[in-house]
Amino acid sequence: MSRVCEICGKGKMDGKTVSHANNKAPRKYNVNLQPVELNGKTVKACTKCIKTMKKD
Repeated sequence: MSRVCEICGKGKMDGKTVSHANNKAPRKYNVNLQPVELNGKTVKACTKCIKTMKKD
């Protein structure tokens, strides 16, 4: 089960977490995926895609 949006293909991103002492450590940012029913089929879509679909 991968953490990738089935509509736009957005996946994990890397970055750094920065402490108050300005120490930098690597971390991963996961995409906010939600199960959505689309044409009678359940897909995992990111919230940005869901918001865009509601506009149409």
